[in-house]
Amino acid sequence: MTRPIPQVIARLKADSSVNTLASGRIFADNPPQDDDLPFVVLTIVNTIARPTVNNCQVKQYASRMQVDIICDTRSQAEQIQEAIEDSLGEYSSTDATHPIQGITVDSGTSWQILEPTDGSDQRGYWCSQEYFINYSRG
Repeated sequence: MTRPIPQVIARLKADSSVNTLASGRIFADNPPQDDDLPFVVLTIVNTIARPTVNNCQVKQYASRMQVDIICDTRSQAEQIQEAIEDSLGEYSSTDATHPIQGITVDSGTSWQILEPTDGSDQRGYWCSQEYFINYSRG
């Protein structure tokens, strides 16, 4: 797991709006294999290293984080998405090993309707949005 992700998850779980809307189900990389909705999955899809002048060592990074939200209704997914945007918009951390300087939205939202596979008519909604996490390595 990329080091900034635990900090972002802790931030989202500490945000009462996000935590309540997502029922506390915020995960890194892979959600549990149950059918409980809603849930949020955070995944680092790539990282750009930026060398610094100090001995040309890489100490600055920008990672692209994908945020996937899976819900029963589109309205519920939109509410969670907006709460996440609000929570991360001003976030920075003072983590001793990987301090985050900021997180910014990097893309629009992709939507997909999830068709049931059990013969029922209960559809789900999946939305995905990408963010940049700017952080350093101490």
